[in-house]
Amino acid sequence: MKFALHFLTFISVFALIEPVSAQTRTEYLDPQFNIMSAEASQKSKFVRSVTMLSDSSLAVQVNYVTGETMMTGRYTDPDLTVEDGDFAYFYANGTTESTGRFRNGTKIGTWKRWNYDGREKPNRFYPDENFRRSNRTTAAAKFPGGSAALQKLVIDSLVYPSEAKQRKLEGTVYVTFVIDEAGDVRQAEVSDGVHYLLDEEALRFVSKMPSWTAATRHGLPVDTSFIMPITFSLKDESSVTGVTNKGATGQVPNKKMN
Repeated sequence: MKFALHFLTFISVFALIEPVSAQTRTEYLDPQFNIMSAEASQKSKFVRSVTMLSDSSLAVQVNYVTGETMMTGRYTDPDLTVEDGDFAYFYANGTTESTGRFRNGTKIGTWKRWNYDGREKPNRFYPDENFRRSNRTTAAAKFPGGSAALQKLVIDSLVYPSEAKQRKLEGTVYVTFVIDEAGDVRQAEVSDGVHYLLDEEALRFVSKMPSWTAATRHGLPVDTSFIMPITFSLKDESSVTGVTNKGATGQVPNKKMN
């Protein structure tokens, strides 16, 4: 038996809707936040509403396909990459995850945070750096120790549930999560499951990962969203290659279960 894991990274893009007299478009998104065709919209995971405001900024609200709000915020560019103004993020159960303010794509001021059950977490403060930055590099989030360390964590920590083995349950569980600007794992949830026995183990594994090195944009740390396909297979096969959307590849050894 073996576990195979590979992951795709994607930068999440969201924005805020406010009451204005403007035309609003609705977009259906897959787990990677790619826009889906109307014919495939029934398989979407998120619904995004985009409104052009009078100042040409874009107000967007992203909902889970079940209807709950995931986030609200505003962007100043058509590609939805430069956040500006007040933002709010929410867990799937409706609890507020965090609230704060962006200026020209950078978090500023005090950001308030809460746990999934509504308990307050320590606030984070971001200085208002109103100057031109000389560092324009961009770097992806990185697991501590690199791909080899992540592979070892899979071997050491991912558990094939005994009941799932007995019932011959197999398949790939897709887990989405965010590596925030501090490198912490948050907003982990199963976006496409197989069976609750496998889904719960995949979610446990992702949620318990240690802190990463955060991604940076223009030299400052930013949130990065990931989707991690975790495959549970009863077959005794060789390792599987994982390819990210940045073109990087990595070998993830299988874990043979006795």
